[in-house]
Amino acid sequence: MKKLIPVFAFLFATGTASAQELAIASKGNKVYIENTSKNDNAVKTADELKERVGEWNYWTVVNSPAEADFVLAAETEVSKGITATSWGGKSYVLTGKIKDKKGEVVWESNSYKSSPNGTNGFNSSKAVVKKMIRDLKKKFKD
Repeated sequence: MKKLIPVFAFLFATGTASAQELAIASKGNKVYIENTSKNDNAVKTADELKERVGEWNYWTVVNSPAEADFVLAAETEVSKGITATSWGGKSYVLTGKIKDKKGEVVWESNSYKSSPNGTNGFNSSKAVVKKMIRDLKKKFKD
């Protein structure tokens, strides 16, 4: 029995974090999309994310963190070069983090990767955003 107490404590703690995460990111809450990079390609990806979140209409996108209930920080890595999958275009990796008003991360997405190819119209920036939105819709259902 003594061995089970730490397990229950861990499960309770992770359940509490999930409840906090879902509370600040509830439907109708205000979100600020934060871009952590000054790279032009990363800025375009963050703009695409902002547009897609707005189209989803689950949260209200605002223009400053002060107005927001939470922040969705978009971390974008862009690489260029010829690889087996990139065909010489730009490959993207996008990770999202939900932060509370104190700036503490309460949830982090998977890292979404895409290289230009025919299935994504050779636009890997939009492809990583589409992947993230698909998973956000699964995570935060109506």
